[in-house]
Amino acid sequence: MSPGDAPSREDLPPTREVVAELQRVVRDPERRLERGLLGLVVDLLLSNLEQWNLESRSRDAAADDAVVAQTKRAIDALNGRRHQLVEAIDAAFDRALAQTAAAPLATESPGMAFDRLTVLVIRVHHTELAAGEGAPDADVYAARLPVLHRQLAALERAIDGLVDDCGQGRRRFVPYESLKLYEK
Repeated sequence: MSPGDAPSREDLPPTREVVAELQRVVRDPERRLERGLLGLVVDLLLSNLEQWNLESRSRDAAADDAVVAQTKRAIDALNGRRHQLVEAIDAAFDRALAQTAAAPLATESPGMAFDRLTVLVIRVHHTELAAGEGAPDADVYAARLPVLHRQLAALERAIDGLVDDCGQGRRRFVPYESLKLYEK
């Protein structure tokens, strides 16, 4: 796919490939090589990863009110960016899939599902770190990993099913449009 071209269904990577790339990037956020639709999903991951880190900072018991306020403002800005990325992902899918107007409506769009997927990849990564050898409560976190991996596999299948169903005319989605008023 060259810049400016509308993506086709063939340009939509299988979700397992998306997850593999997200897992590489969450381990090494400086690794930013992808463009196109996968690049948008990676950008969404990086935005959500930054938000995850800011939320941890805002919850720090040692954080004073000024730090919490500054962090919350940064989170608001990231949320605005997150909404833009979800819209861009949905627009790419909408251009790539010939949706059937009469098909039943899906409850969420691909962009919204990929937003959930990026957060789950981040959660798995941090849980794996917390379950690492010598970490406090490592056993508690290790016990969570099978559940998180099942959730990740289920979400992967659900996204592939959504994309396939929309492409085959069995379901359709409405591209997400954020109507929030940030910085107002």
